[in-house]
Amino acid sequence: MAGPIVEFLTEDHDRLDGLLRRALAAPGTVDREPFDAFRAGLLRHIAMEEKILLPAARAARGGEPLPVARRLRIDHGAITSLLVPTPTSEIAAEIRAILEPHNRIEEEPGGLYESCDALLAGQAGELVARMRAYPPVKVAGYKDGPGVHRTAESALASSARQFDRAGPR
Repeated sequence: MAGPIVEFLTEDHDRLDGLLRRALAAPGTVDREPFDAFRAGLLRHIAMEEKILLPAARAARGGEPLPVARRLRIDHGAITSLLVPTPTSEIAAEIRAILEPHNRIEEEPGGLYESCDALLAGQAGELVARMRAYPPVKVAGYKDGPGVHRTAESALASSARQFDRAGPR
């Protein structure tokens, strides 16, 4: 039986996946209304993990981050950078290239969510309540131009460099 963290965050993944499918329903085009909802929802989802879930897991481990935290945080940085330019079907494919393995790491048996349900069992319900109450994030307008990442490879490399400079959090 899935715990409250698994249920809540997996359900949110499913909702986000549905929005992205709707945004890309017509081949070669991006329907902006569902994509904009996907973008805002994904940024909120990442914020809930970064500001609530991962810090709670780290605290429960005496200040030691989960082994998977570095990888997930690099993915989060790359995904957010790919949400900066005006969406195209190519950029959406790059986002999917990161999200599909990323979501598996979070959702699979023994993955992030199941591990957090076990590690944080005594406070899982309260953490889910905090995530449910997390406000929508402010979403900036799209920006195009030099220095904007358009591929998963460049976004991941840049995110890893930034993470390594900043150190683990």
